[in-house]
This record gives sequence, C-alpha cells and structure tokens, in this order.
Amino acid sequence: MVINEILLKGQFGETDEFLELRNVSSVPVDLTGFTLRFYSSNCITTATVTLPQDTVVQPANSLGQYVVVTGLNFAGEIDDQTYVVPVLDSNDLMPTKGGAVSLHNLHGSRVDTVGWTPCLKEGGPARIPPQGLSLSRNHLSRDTDNNRTDFTSTPQTPGAQPAV
Repeated sequence: MVINEILLKGQFGETDEFLELRNVSSVPVDLTGFTLRFYSSNCITTATVTLPQDTVVQPANSLGQYVVVTGLNFAGEIDDQTYVVPVLDSNDLMPTKGGAVSLHNLHGSRVDTVGWTPCLKEGGPARIPPQGLSLSRNHLSRDTDNNRTDFTSTPQTPGAQPAV
C-alpha cells in the first residue's frame, strides 16, 4: 500500500482536500485497523483517521484498488468510489505550507509516509504544488522512499491514475 496522491487545498479552501491510497501489489490487502496520521509543519500529530473495518483493497489495476479519504468540503469527483472515507469532523488535515501524513498498519508500524516539509518525510520533502494541483506518484505508483522524486504536481485524479 502506498499513499498515491494528495490534494492539499482545492478551490473551496483548506478542507477541500483528499488523500488517495493505492494497492500496488498483486494480492488483496485488508486495511482493517490501519490508521492515517496527519502532521503539522512542526511534526505535531493533528489528526488520526482509522480506516473502516472490512476495507479490503484489491490488487493494482483492479476496481477497488484505491481508498480515497476526503476532507470536510471535498468538492471533486472520485472515479473509483469503492472505498471513500469522508472525514467530516476535522479541520485542515493537510496544511499547504508544510506537513506530512503517514499510513500505519494494525500493529502501528509505518507503511508509507509523504512529507512536504523537512520533518517526517522519506528522502527529500515533496515540493508543495500550486493551488488546485495535487501531489501524485507516477503512473506506476513507484515508491523509491524519496518524496522529492516520487511526487510531482498533477491535475487531481482521485480514484484514478494520472495520465502518463
């Protein structure tokens, strides 16, 4: 599982945001009990979201390969709506000036992290995208453990891969 795409701020402000997880393996992955931890620019945990029970994400290139976590005022359209997790009781999950998010398994071990600030990142921090664009992995969802090279600014595509 990787954090595949994040929109820090959409056209309707800080809570018009989403995070997309993708199963890049060849087998289904049960995310029951997995958590997402959101961090401020100074690495303070600002929110924790537990993924719903029975969230079994299908292998890469299958319907159901994505989980899309949306902010309070997310206004976009989601292509693959198999697993959509709205977070309606939180403010800005992913601050645009700097922050990070990490995915943790049932035992609390970190599975993946994306940071767009010097703290809590893999390799170099991802570059903050212009407003309205998201941070996305390439079309293969390659994870080299370097956020600076793994993520680029692209038009948002929640529940789908960006164009090649």
